[in-house]
Amino acid sequence: MFRYDVAIIGAGPAGLICARNAARRGLSVALVDSHDRPGVKLSMAGGGRGNFTNRTLTEKHYLTDDPSVVRAVLRAFPCEWTLDLLRTLRLPFEERDFGQIFGLRPAAFLADRLAVQCDEAGVDFHLGHAATSFTPPSSSPAFGRGDDGKFFSFFAGREKITARHLVLAAGSSAWPASGASDAMAKLAAAWGHDTLPFSPVLVPFVMLGDWPLAGLEGISLNVRAGIARGGETFWPDPAGIRSLLFTHRGVSGPAALVASCWWKQGDALVLDFLPELPVLELLDEKAHGKLMARNMLSRYMPARLAEALCPEDLARKKCAEMGKKDRLRLAEALHAFSCRPSGTEGLKKAEAAAGGVKLSGLSRRLESRKVPGLHFCGEIVNVTGLLGGYNIHWALASGALVASDITEKSR
Repeated sequence: MFRYDVAIIGAGPAGLICARNAARRGLSVALVDSHDRPGVKLSMAGGGRGNFTNRTLTEKHYLTDDPSVVRAVLRAFPCEWTLDLLRTLRLPFEERDFGQIFGLRPAAFLADRLAVQCDEAGVDFHLGHAATSFTPPSSSPAFGRGDDGKFFSFFAGREKITARHLVLAAGSSAWPASGASDAMAKLAAAWGHDTLPFSPVLVPFVMLGDWPLAGLEGISLNVRAGIARGGETFWPDPAGIRSLLFTHRGVSGPAALVASCWWKQGDALVLDFLPELPVLELLDEKAHGKLMARNMLSRYMPARLAEALCPEDLARKKCAEMGKKDRLRLAEALHAFSCRPSGTEGLKKAEAAAGGVKLSGLSRRLESRKVPGLHFCGEIVNVTGLLGGYNIHWALASGALVASDITEKSR
């Protein structure tokens, strides 16, 4: 039997930073993961390069049940904190569009170097074994006696592990190929926590085969994406304009992935294909007067897309010959194209998952209000970032916060 001050389930970025920081402050730490190496899911992030944080960090870039908790965490662990971490790990980075901070080395380097620092700090790794058969301390309300009445206990394979503090950092069920599952969220629910079922976000949309823009795969352009629900259209993306990519199954690219964070089955996806060029103004330009509408639009977007978007009876009309109603109809077709996805590509292709343990049941330092000594960090918590480095930043920041809280309670 192994006994520790802290046992952490999940060796992703949240678990690794939590384990490293707790061990560096003198606590004995066990880090448990069902995979045989740490950071498997992290190694896939950002196309393998890792989008680690963002210059524009605010609670508005997250979906959650308590934005005030997210705001407090981001104030304590801002973008510069993550940049300092990357510098200490000797991981070069660069800033790209929308404030995104990408590594210049494979994302796996972050996990590898954190794992090395965990090992140097004395963390015990229990990898390649799922954690099972959990028992909480007897001091937790509504539970019977745990191991010696003071410890959490569970098995990692055949090894029994006990710890004064337990951290669930096992993530969500997005990207099951990486070993991800909702097992720890189910454990949290069994121990009395309010949870929301995981649902895919940051995921491509699937369209019916006969949708109006079928056959345009490979085309990419900047758009503004919104959601139509209950007769109202809203444009939730704080960045406004992002790239959209047509695929053989529907649409992907940053604009679609971010829109998926708000989309629900039955909603329509609304696309503005000329977000910075009002069609009505283009029609008024003298240089466009003798051009057919389709040809005029082809100056500002791929010709195949222009032809698909332009109403058939307007395509060959000259701009100068179009009346007010026709102009408004063309503007709506370009600025408020509406389509109803049949679904998304699901958790297998999702970069993240919404849902998890609600913040309403946790302290502002992410300790359970139901089971003292139990903490949560990373994607298992109901905090989902938009595209742009927000989720990895949350994982690192929340893991560091939990390590700090446990250390203070262990003094």
